[in-house]
Amino acid sequence: MDTFNKAIALLKDPVGYMTQNKDAPVSVNSLMTSYVAILALIPLAGRIIGDLIFEYRGAIGYAIAGSVVAYVLDLVSVFVIGIVIWKLAPSFGTTTDQSKATLLSSYIYTPVFIVGILSIVPFLGYLAILGLLYGLYILYRGLPIVLNTPADKTVVYVIAVLVVSFIIIAVISLIVGAFDALAFV
Repeated sequence: MDTFNKAIALLKDPVGYMTQNKDAPVSVNSLMTSYVAILALIPLAGRIIGDLIFEYRGAIGYAIAGSVVAYVLDLVSVFVIGIVIWKLAPSFGTTTDQSKATLLSSYIYTPVFIVGILSIVPFLGYLAILGLLYGLYILYRGLPIVLNTPADKTVVYVIAVLVVSFIIIAVISLIVGAFDALAFV
């Protein structure tokens, strides 16, 4: 329950929450297992239920397999974007470590995970884009708070994170899609 309370507090007041918790020690491992993995269960449950009701109707194996792959990709995305934030930091006058960068990445994905419950009704699952937009706002506001990014470099840093992350996630999606296509051959 603590994880959900943290998520709700972040969504209600991102600046206040990040300011209050910016100096809390966190390890990448504990963050991924006790926060990200738990919140990512929300869209997992939504996908499974939605797929069983609307898409696969009785093909429980397909519904679960597809949802589990999406769950793993959600976890990988948070981790990879954390690495992107971490590795780009020196270019923007920011000193950080991997744990703080991954923390900010988990904050970015929090609204995406919460809105992910709408995947119960497949066409409503596309509203996760609204969660992503709110996540971008959290990134913009969080860079100066969590990583001490200079204010004049924040916008360019956000754009760089977006571009690099998009390219990396697109490549990962293509690889997973290729494996998926091979599975049906």
